[in-house]
Amino acid sequence: MAVTANEYVGMLKELLPPGPVWPRGDSTSLYAMMFEVWAIELARIDSRANALITEADPRFAIETFPEWLQEWGLPDECLKLWGATDINTLRRLLIWKMTTVGCQTPQFFIDLAAMFGYLIVIDEFSGYSVMSRVNDVLADGIWPHTWRVNVIGGSNNTLQWHEVTGETKEALAWWGDSVIECLIRRYAPAHTTLYFGYWDFKEQENGQSIRS
Repeated sequence: MAVTANEYVGMLKELLPPGPVWPRGDSTSLYAMMFEVWAIELARIDSRANALITEADPRFAIETFPEWLQEWGLPDECLKLWGATDINTLRRLLIWKMTTVGCQTPQFFIDLAAMFGYLIVIDEFSGYSVMSRVNDVLADGIWPHTWRVNVIGGSNNTLQWHEVTGETKEALAWWGDSVIECLIRRYAPAHTTLYFGYWDFKEQENGQSIRS
């Protein structure tokens, strides 16, 4: 707790030499008023020093919060694509970035996607061998380093189909989500090959599960 101006006045008076010339209870003389002026400035400095303790913790920092964000590279390009850059969201993501070591497990990426409102399922592939099941994918040796993120839910999902009124040069279908792809690719292991798939819920309601 910061020391108040009145407390500083009392401490300054205690530094005076003893004797009747320097009465501690005097509040009207010139030196007493000077003590009050000095005490106000000392209390201000003490308050700022006390605030620095709070500012040293990014969970509570206010004045130095922009510096915390700059130090940790926030908001980055993924957050700018996401668009939610209010102070509460930035603070939560800053703490997550500071306290998260990182991991290469599927659950790490599932939790990462959930932080941004996405529901994903991850498929991991492996090369086909004599130990594989009959319904396994016939894959060669490069597939152990390949995985796919299936985006089931998210506000920025784009999955559209060619319509009869569309132009002939249009693709039959197009899909993507720049936010989730930016997030996953940022933390994806460098030696792996990553693919994305997107689910169409409208088709699922008709009893068909279509994935691009």
